[in-house]
Amino acid sequence: MTNKSMRLAHVILVLLVLISCKKSENKLLQIAPGTFTDNKITLSDIADDITYIPLDNSIPFVSFKYVITSNSFYFAAKGIGILQFNREGKLIKKIGSRGRGPGEFWYGMTFTVDELTGNVFVQDPGKIKIYSNSGIFLRDISLIEYSGGNGFLDVELYNSLLFFPNDLAAGSSKFNWIFLDTLGNEIKTKENSVPPFQSNLEMNCGIYKYKNNLCYYNYYNDTIFSISPDLSYNAAYLFAQGDHRWPGARIEFHSQAEFSSKLFKLFIPGTMFETDKYIVLQYSYLERSAICFIDKRSKKTCLAMKYEIVPESFSKTIPNLYNDLDGGMPLMDVRYYSEKDEEYITTLINPSELKTYLSSPAFRESVPKYPEKKKELELLANSLKETDNPVLMMVRLKK
Repeated sequence: MTNKSMRLAHVILVLLVLISCKKSENKLLQIAPGTFTDNKITLSDIADDITYIPLDNSIPFVSFKYVITSNSFYFAAKGIGILQFNREGKLIKKIGSRGRGPGEFWYGMTFTVDELTGNVFVQDPGKIKIYSNSGIFLRDISLIEYSGGNGFLDVELYNSLLFFPNDLAAGSSKFNWIFLDTLGNEIKTKENSVPPFQSNLEMNCGIYKYKNNLCYYNYYNDTIFSISPDLSYNAAYLFAQGDHRWPGARIEFHSQAEFSSKLFKLFIPGTMFETDKYIVLQYSYLERSAICFIDKRSKKTCLAMKYEIVPESFSKTIPNLYNDLDGGMPLMDVRYYSEKDEEYITTLINPSELKTYLSSPAFRESVPKYPEKKKELELLANSLKETDNPVLMMVRLKK
């Protein structure tokens, strides 16, 4: 083969690779809220069992984040610390406490747990505080050199490394994410490709685990990234382009009504996770706030409505992922958990709200798939006080 022929073959090969990459990119599922259809979904469509776990009342608490491991439940208890319960809901211990002294944390509402060692890693402004399995404070790791104390508002443990995602809301963030080992040594970073901007909105990014991968997304990138165990990454899904996307600039307004009107038109992705069958996304956009289930094979979307504004009447639907398994409370804020070959969605229920719902016509008139579980739920609700700690609901998904 002549040199000219070899060069031509090389050019053709490069073009074929580029075309292949472009086709592969085009095949990525695009999440476009304007195309979500009104197909309704209920709990019995996706799940086949439901369990309620009342949590020990030794320490009353309010929680916004919890972590489930194979033998424990951990809750970030506002103003208290991290509370560890066994899988039956019995309090084991309190880890850390709120304060500004040695070993204390001021924020502490986001954290993660090492399943292997039992160590707990608690997020605080500009640092991470590490506690042993027995609750002893070990050390803290400064994040100032990466974020200036801002931007990293969550933490996850992935393959024994600490993962810190950046929400980019500072407008001049250097990294999308960083990986550190548990001693604070830098392992790997991803540079931020979003040009600097000024914003008057602070929004969180999102992370979730699925199978062996760790996924990350924020409001300003199109791409939902999937990170592999070797810390390489690729595009898993895309947020569709359009006027609904979050602006990389200040939102100018002259009144609160104008500000609210502009926010109303933006797509606001909330909690996102994957199951074997679905991509699940809680979101708000235009007149609707919902939990969207996207079938990964058919790409069909189904919506569990949280609320929908009807312009003619200004009415809203009742928030729900309708619970037709036992007729109990609809699920509003769902999380994902997997163990061995089982998948679950979970949520926390306030006992006062549960008791109120079970006295409503909606519950009394419900005809659930499992009538015996409806009776069990009534017995549980009757055993609770309105001031009791939350009840953890675990719903097993169909295979």
